[in-house]
Amino acid sequence: MDDIHELIGLTKTQEIFCQIFKNLYQLGKQVVLTCDRAPVDLQGLEERLLSRLKCGITAQIERPDFELRKKILRNKIIHEGLEIPDDVFEFIAENVTENVRDLEGVLVSLMANSLISNKEIDLDLAKQVISQITPIGKKRLTIKKIQEVVCNYFNIDEALIQTLSRKHEIVQARQITMYLSKKYTDSSFAHIGKVVGNRDHATVHYGVKTVKEQIEINKVFRSTMDAIEGCLKQ
Repeated sequence: MDDIHELIGLTKTQEIFCQIFKNLYQLGKQVVLTCDRAPVDLQGLEERLLSRLKCGITAQIERPDFELRKKILRNKIIHEGLEIPDDVFEFIAENVTENVRDLEGVLVSLMANSLISNKEIDLDLAKQVISQITPIGKKRLTIKKIQEVVCNYFNIDEALIQTLSRKHEIVQARQITMYLSKKYTDSSFAHIGKVVGNRDHATVHYGVKTVKEQIEINKVFRSTMDAIEGCLKQ
């Protein structure tokens, strides 16, 4: 079931779902649920439903990085029996970054356009198809660049957010760097942590979550984030 968080506030629907969940569980079936947050953050669900969610395996699905996109793309190409030049393959993996569905969509569009125009799949055709999904040729942000912009905005020495300092302004700049790195790069939590002061996965996850929460509840902080993201896009 997708988007389990949409049951929040729907008491009657939750009751029905709990019964369905219970019946499936008793039959030895596997139940796979998706959500935009962790079970612990699902305020508004019935406690009995929350307890069932918490007893299962929780896995966070991150945006696929470059290497994973190549693996997914290669498997799709083999499955469809396609022949795609290496330069087209690399171009797709580099530019279609958001999710697996976009990768699948590009392959379907390439096949369709190739058949309609009676043309071989080449780089020009790939650029034409991908440009309809995402901007191409745009300069990509790096964690280092994001860190530089954040530190410049707060007038903080970049070296400070690499330290163990717990000063509020340093911690905030560090967490904002983590959040924006997750939003604007393909990097995993582990890689972001390694670049930003050699932190572990859990620290980066907590930092990203903290910034998200502040954006939602603090108008002044949200304005600050808008200003920083504006600097990133210059």
